[in-house]
Amino acid sequence: VWCLSEWKDWINNKDLGPIAFQFGTRPLVTQESPISIAWKHKLLTLKPGDVKLNKFSPTGFYSSAVENDFLKELYARSDRQVYFSTIKTDDCPLSLPFGQRGREVFVSVADMDKIQQWEKEGFSHMMKTPSHTLIFVDREKYDDILKDQRDCMGCLSHCVFSNFAQNESGSTGQIPDPRSFCIQKTLQDIGHHGDIDHNLMFAGHNAYRFASDPFYKNGFIPTVHQLFDHLVKNI
Repeated sequence: VWCLSEWKDWINNKDLGPIAFQFGTRPLVTQESPISIAWKHKLLTLKPGDVKLNKFSPTGFYSSAVENDFLKELYARSDRQVYFSTIKTDDCPLSLPFGQRGREVFVSVADMDKIQQWEKEGFSHMMKTPSHTLIFVDREKYDDILKDQRDCMGCLSHCVFSNFAQNESGSTGQIPDPRSFCIQKTLQDIGHHGDIDHNLMFAGHNAYRFASDPFYKNGFIPTVHQLFDHLVKNI
């Protein structure tokens, strides 16, 4: 929700009355907010549709973030994905050597055409996913993913990306998922260095309303006190 008037009867049941909400997006654009000034300025310029709901998070849950180069690369990574079989079948008759040992996996005829095209474009490194698929990335991204997985700090109790889990085995029981990312690394980077193009930039879906709200005219960034004073006076 954006303002107090939107809180009442939010789930269309007047018998329940007002409901409390986590208030996350609007306080990002305050002077006290710890995010970078570049992040704040970006939020003030968003248009409807600029915030995407995605399931790349290593938590395994959906999350919303601003569509930037970081998010576009994750979409492209998953788009370069094919199913594989460990045995030759009618659906997957073509052999494909995987890894340094060249172990055989099998893919469909149509997918082999895609793979050959991706290899021509430089995406020649294959990585297995827990979904029994292969993704194709270039050498630089391949090395980055493996390094980030090795450098896992255990910041999540259950991490899809590295397969770390806070249990007796120390594992999720699945192989690491290269379609995801190290959340600790990207949040540290965007928080301290302010690169808003190549890092995950969280934002609620209502963030596009900053640009049309006259309260933020000419790029105004309020203090927390000014924001809440405005909310109370403009129900």
